[in-house]
Amino acid sequence: MINKTLAIIAALSLAACATMDDQPAKHAELTGAEIVKMRDKNPYPLYPINLRRTTMVVKDMDAALKLYSDALGMNVVYDQELSSPGLTTRHKADGKNRSRLVLLQSNSGQMGMVGLWQFLDQTEKDLAEPDAADFTPGEIVMLFHAENLEEAFAKASKVEGVKVLGAPKERRYPSPAGDIVVMVSMLIDMNGHTIELNQKVFDPREQD
Repeated sequence: MINKTLAIIAALSLAACATMDDQPAKHAELTGAEIVKMRDKNPYPLYPINLRRTTMVVKDMDAALKLYSDALGMNVVYDQELSSPGLTTRHKADGKNRSRLVLLQSNSGQMGMVGLWQFLDQTEKDLAEPDAADFTPGEIVMLFHAENLEEAFAKASKVEGVKVLGAPKERRYPSPAGDIVVMVSMLIDMNGHTIELNQKVFDPREQD
């Protein structure tokens, strides 16, 4: 199943990935010192690796989509039922271990995608309430940048099951060029995943 799934996903993104072939090859030859010099000039240089996607296991796919697609505006680019017989601790007597995988895309088709994965033959663990978000090892924080934080936060915070940890407020991140100013809000989705929803106000590294 894994090879089949990877083949499907690779086929979906093959055309988009082709445009990036030259850039990673060039940057793969850079030395550490050269990369540091690039970073001084450009806070977002290209590196020889991209984080393509983070996949989160969810209890109810349709409920999760109300947040990530309807409220946050991510676009569904893949939605299929899979079978994972190799996950022997998960499947029922028929050995199929059905699941549903949805991939969502933001502005970039190259990276920054989110995967939502729901096991359909659910166990007691799948149906249990998620652990409280407490920022301990083993947990993640998903960070989304919004062009209009006030609007995005209002929509996301109203989705059923979403909890608000903090409304938007200013936060400053030190950098050698000066403070990066960001408006930051914190949410917990219906599956216990922590979300930072923010909007950048000022980045001194991007000034001429």
